Amino acid sequence: MKFIERVFKRLLFGMFRLFIHSRKVTTIPRDSVHNILVVRQHNQLGDMLCAVPLLRALRGTFPDAHIALLARPLNSEILRGAPFLDEIIIYDKSKFLRSPLQVWRFGRALKQRRFDLSLTPSTVSMSVTSDILTYLSGARRRIGPASLNGRKNHTAYFYNAKTDLDWRCDPPRHQTQRNLDIASILVPEAVTLELEIGLSEEEVLRAGQVLTRAHPGDDLVVGFHPGAAKIPNRWDALRFAEIANRCAEIFGAFIVITAGSDDDEPLHEMTLNMPNSCLIMHNEPIRQVAAVIRHCDVYLTNDTGMMHVAAGVGTPTLSLFGPTDPLQWAPPGNAHRFILGAGGDVNAIPVEKVWHVLMRMLRDAGLSRKRKSEKE
Repeated sequence: MKFIERVFKRLLFGMFRLFIHSRKVTTIPRDSVHNILVVRQHNQLGDMLCAVPLLRALRGTFPDAHIALLARPLNSEILRGAPFLDEIIIYDKSKFLRSPLQVWRFGRALKQRRFDLSLTPSTVSMSVTSDILTYLSGARRRIGPASLNGRKNHTAYFYNAKTDLDWRCDPPRHQTQRNLDIASILVPEAVTLELEIGLSEEEVLRAGQVLTRAHPGDDLVVGFHPGAAKIPNRWDALRFAEIANRCAEIFGAFIVITAGSDDDEPLHEMTLNMPNSCLIMHNEPIRQVAAVIRHCDVYLTNDTGMMHVAAGVGTPTLSLFGPTDPLQWAPPGNAHRFILGAGGDVNAIPVEKVWHVLMRMLRDAGLSRKRKSEKE
């Protein structure tokens, strides 16, 4: 069915090409850009957060411009209040699939916004939907992929500034850098690659109160995320429980466990083997979870979206990798660590190796707390 759908789309949009003619754009003067739209409407949380350095670079390059992000409902909340964005426009694909007229109305509303520049970052896959939305925005300059790792974009004609994105000769290039590559024509200001989530002081304060109610005291707080939507990315939940128990017994740490809708089984296995009390955040709103993670001293997680959330709130993160490349996906920044399983098997990572790395991170966290309390 997916093959038939791809063929149908290719034929349909091949016909559209006969009616769309875009004048090629080779330069974009900075002083001509005042209203920017970034189309990042995929549902993957990690992909969205890896676009943060691109968004931050646009803010640095066009400090006075209005920057809007077009996102799906699932991912729109995580970047609400981010300092590099002025607005998030919600695109609910499920609603538009029920009525093509809604798509036309949505596109007309976008066009009325008079965007000077629209761009669509693509690092893992190309999207016909994103290409169309960029075109419907009516922006005079539309930047998007001409091809991705040698695969032609059959709807690249919706753009007038096209970029061939190819990292086959540089496979370790990090996803944050790959997002930035789409904007090479803009010559953006240099930025750090660290992730960033704009939590408010109120959100952080409320999360601190949640932790205090669960465990009054000033112990180390260690967060764990034993799940992942992709089963090959899951380290054994029993091993998570063993590490958590050691943190509690040896360091006196309080344990926080986060879990999403796909994580019922690993959450059950982990908590079933933990005699220590803990705070479980299961299917809670993403910003509330992020704010609680902000209070953790260290966070141990599988390779999944919450890995990027933890890094985005500045919590030192140890991430466990199996089939995916940590050089591409592990959170950037000196505070974070990763371990790769031999042969691409996350469960080839020994408990003792994880414990050794985490113990050093916990000791660093304890020293940081001590220095902070001495200053206060």
